[in-house]
Amino acid sequence: MMQNLDNEIILMEQYKLNPSELFIIRAILMAQDGNSEYLSKCANLFGKEFRTHLESIQSKEIITKAYKMPKPGTLFVPEDVTFNKNFLKKFYRSAFEMGNELFEAYPNFIVIDRVSFNARRVSKKFNDLEDAFDKYGKIIRYDPELHSHIIELINWGKENNYNFTTLDDFICDRAWTNLEAFRDNNGANINFEATKLI
Repeated sequence: MMQNLDNEIILMEQYKLNPSELFIIRAILMAQDGNSEYLSKCANLFGKEFRTHLESIQSKEIITKAYKMPKPGTLFVPEDVTFNKNFLKKFYRSAFEMGNELFEAYPNFIVIDRVSFNARRVSKKFNDLEDAFDKYGKIIRYDPELHSHIIELINWGKENNYNFTTLDDFICDRAWTNLEAFRDNNGANINFEATKLI
């Protein structure tokens, strides 16, 4: 958690970003990946200041000069926004580090009916670990606080014999929500006797 927060602070310091601008960047990147819900909320939240923040982000060369800012009152198309490649590398490094922390925290193996399974498997849903980490970052909206909460849930689950899925399923199914429900209900009416962690 601290490392991810440190990375964001470094990014903000290096590019002289304020928290609002970082939030807008995240929302645009999510919209480019097909989830525009947060960009709509972001635009409503900032109102006329959204454009001011966008212009500021471009002046800091995070959005390239090739991007033509839409005229006031015209439609903003997030897919048209082009980001500086060096900035994106640094931005996504934070997602990679969060993914790696998830991987390290996740149980190594689970045993179901005396058969051992690799709990950290990602190969059925992703090309490689980097692909899995990228997807995880997008799903959690690159949110360090949510990531920290997920790590806490995993640690709680390991201590309380939660029935973990494989890591690829955990990411795609957002299974931390089930883990949280299990924790909040103290495992009521759930029997995990056939499963244990190694």
